[in-house]
Amino acid sequence: MSFTFTPMTEEEIKSLNIMDSGIYDFEVIKAEQSISKSGNPMIKLMLKVWDTNGREHIIYDYLVSTSNMMYKIKHFCESVGLEDKYKLGTFDENDCVGKCGKVDIIIQKGQSSPNGGNYPDKNTARDYISKIEMNEPKIKSSKENNFVDSNLDDLPF
Repeated sequence: MSFTFTPMTEEEIKSLNIMDSGIYDFEVIKAEQSISKSGNPMIKLMLKVWDTNGREHIIYDYLVSTSNMMYKIKHFCESVGLEDKYKLGTFDENDCVGKCGKVDIIIQKGQSSPNGGNYPDKNTARDYISKIEMNEPKIKSSKENNFVDSNLDDLPF
């Protein structure tokens, strides 16, 4: 009996561990305070993210204290229940570990490698979904809004 398998291209092999872009559940399994390359305070997060098949993926994210990244810090805090800490303007890695929420995952194209070639595509956290946003009512259909069209009674069927 011979060993059988389905041949794959290098691209197909690299994509095996890539999730489709979308909203997924996550848990912070590690957090570490650090300083970014540009000297700003940040927290490095290691997220365990579950795909639509229940498989676990590890994704790294960085909450950096800069004005153009405040949306991500705010949404992270709202997603995991740290709104009070956000209002105080301070939290640390211990506040993050074990927290769960929803994250918007995208596929980031592989960047050029300094040694030549490209790094593979990877998943990254675009943003966090606040519990408030998850609970907002969706736009209702006309039927759900009790929409009544007076002309419906005149239809021949």
